[in-house]
Amino acid sequence: LGRDIDFFPGVANLFDRVAAYGRERDIDVEHYIISSGLREIIEGSAVADKFKRVYACEFHYDANGAADWPLVSVNYTTKTQFLFRINKGVLDGTDDVALNRYVPEEERPVPFRNMVYIGDGLTDVPCMKLGKANGGHSIAVYGKGLKHKVEELLRNQRVDFVAPADYSEGRELDRLVKRIVDRMAVVNDLTESHLEQVRGLDGNG
Repeated sequence: LGRDIDFFPGVANLFDRVAAYGRERDIDVEHYIISSGLREIIEGSAVADKFKRVYACEFHYDANGAADWPLVSVNYTTKTQFLFRINKGVLDGTDDVALNRYVPEEERPVPFRNMVYIGDGLTDVPCMKLGKANGGHSIAVYGKGLKHKVEELLRNQRVDFVAPADYSEGRELDRLVKRIVDRMAVVNDLTESHLEQVRGLDGNG
């Protein structure tokens, strides 16, 4: 089933393209999927190797390889925990101890400000809102003739942007993502300069 997925335009080369753009600006781009779909189908797709981690629904399989129980269920509210896992670098979905351990914001591997969440369904809304509220960027994409379904999210300030689901180079979504990466590079540089000055104060104390 994964092999037969029909992607939106530009998806096939999106990940390498954005990663290369990030490298030019000293940004290490990582891609993740947080989905309410089946992990096995995603892992069977042509772009599965582009993701550092796939968080999605899974089955438990018995000794004969037959699915006998839901192992992981991902819905619109449970999706948000995976943003915190990425934020803290606790990628093992079973490690709740490390996930709930306090880590100062400046020591978290992927600050929320450096996250771009792209979603196309109602199950993405909590993550889009969470990312936006914590300084990240959320983009709701829509298919042909469906712009009205995401405009309300923009109107209610639950997302930063809406864009057609065309991931091709030079299109609106591609331009938005690249501008956000540009902003990340500037903010990261300023943040590091600030922290260096703070550390300098401690050294002069």
